[in-house]
Amino acid sequence: MTTRQYFSVQLTGHKNALHAILRKKVSSELAKQAHQTMIEQIAKAIKDIDREIRRLIDSDPTFKQTLLLLLSVPGIGLQLAAHLLLLMQETLDPRVLAAFIGICPIRHESGSSVFSAPTSRHYGPPTLRKLLYLAACSVRTHKKPFQHYFFRKLAEGKHKKLVLNNIQNKLLKIACAVVRSQQPYIPNYGPVNPLVFQKTLTAS
Repeated sequence: MTTRQYFSVQLTGHKNALHAILRKKVSSELAKQAHQTMIEQIAKAIKDIDREIRRLIDSDPTFKQTLLLLLSVPGIGLQLAAHLLLLMQETLDPRVLAAFIGICPIRHESGSSVFSAPTSRHYGPPTLRKLLYLAACSVRTHKKPFQHYFFRKLAEGKHKKLVLNNIQNKLLKIACAVVRSQQPYIPNYGPVNPLVFQKTLTAS
């Protein structure tokens, strides 16, 4: 997964460089072709790595089952599921995992900082934290229960970053719940039973 992350960074760099070249009135065809070739090669390498990650996970029945459960959770794709799969070998306590990842909200209680937005500490593995943040953004946009929660909290005066951080924690709770119960998330019903998902969305 470290190699995949390295290639992902390289891919983004070449895409940005190509975009910058295309914006110029006069540009080098050689430079454009060089970046385009690298983009295609790196994209292929990433697909190959994804297939290998899936093959390795599928070779272990327990890992395979856990992966399928995690993939049933809204917003969680292969990369995030693979990272969580490794962490969950140690614990299924979402509070412990949130603390390790660095998404526990920190409120300012005194001094001038009390007027600042609550934040998380941002320590822990940055790649996993980024993937979980992107998952939260995805469900906020595409999944109605999370959409409603997001805008309801904004209407209550909550900071956008805090609400997104809360959604990350809710996804983590749901992920732990489906693995613990060995039952996949069911859209419109929630993991394990309707009350579990209902509680994760209504809790602040």
